Amino acid sequence: MRVLQSRLFWAINLPVDLKRKLGNLQSCLKTAPVNIKWVEQHNLHLTVKFLGDVDDSRVSEITRAVNEAAGGLGSFKLELSGIGFFPGPRRPRVIWVGVQGEVHKLRLLHRRVEECMAGLGWDSNSQGFAPHLTLGRLRTPQGGEMLAGKADKLASQLGVIGSLTVSGIDLMKSRLTRNGPVYQVLVSVKI
Repeated sequence: MRVLQSRLFWAINLPVDLKRKLGNLQSCLKTAPVNIKWVEQHNLHLTVKFLGDVDDSRVSEITRAVNEAAGGLGSFKLELSGIGFFPGPRRPRVIWVGVQGEVHKLRLLHRRVEECMAGLGWDSNSQGFAPHLTLGRLRTPQGGEMLAGKADKLASQLGVIGSLTVSGIDLMKSRLTRNGPVYQVLVSVKI
């Protein structure tokens, strides 16, 4: 008997207008001669917890746990601004946009999701949570410093890119294809 599995993660999805602004930002950065895999505009999101391959039979259990853990937290506001790099601008591997605003509530949401998922057998990663939105991943380091310089200049001109009110999180299914990942909302949980 074959067990059906899906690649899952908990995320905060963004409004379409904010995705468009981030897509415009990516377009400005694409002029730098860097080998980078950009996150497609329609896939931009804030990851709360990556679960990996999960038996489909566990979706209701996972949803129930997060609903109990995160329910009643209440909505909160976040702003996206600034551009940064992991591990740093000298040899960047990931380019991201920073998250500001009621970040303490985002951290609390993350911690609650981490704890309830740990109770169901997932590894906990609550210490290493750095709120950010990934724009792209560099395939090679060549041109990284030039991209970092362009990003710094652009970030200082932009200020706040946009804001959103978070009132829930979504359990996302990720199907990997030749053209990149295809995301689908499986369940939405109100906070």
